[in-house]
Amino acid sequence: MITAMTVSWRKVVRELLMTAGIMFVCYVGIYIILSSMGTYYFNQSGEVRYRSMGLSVSDISTWNPEGCRFQYRFKNYSGKYVSRGNDLGYLFAPLIMLDRRFVHPTQVLIEPEVPGETYWFPL
Repeated sequence: MITAMTVSWRKVVRELLMTAGIMFVCYVGIYIILSSMGTYYFNQSGEVRYRSMGLSVSDISTWNPEGCRFQYRFKNYSGKYVSRGNDLGYLFAPLIMLDRRFVHPTQVLIEPEVPGETYWFPL
């Protein structure tokens, strides 16, 4: 037996799913527009540092959609991996990571001598 409560519950669930679907399509659509206007930027992985001051060397080139800055794996001075970025970068982080994995790969400009260890660039 179908009651009025069951019908109204189904209607609420259907409307929520429709709203979520529309929001997801808008989210992906906005990212596609931003990504089409993006470019590669010099960036630091934290794996290569200047010996004299400890600052990171720009050793990679990463794809960034227009206005979005996001890096999910940066090695800070104490050797811990952290993420860094701006508000838009964190908002679109899942799509940025997928984009870099399948469409715009990160370009490594300076390889550390021993993978996994910090390379101290002479300066």
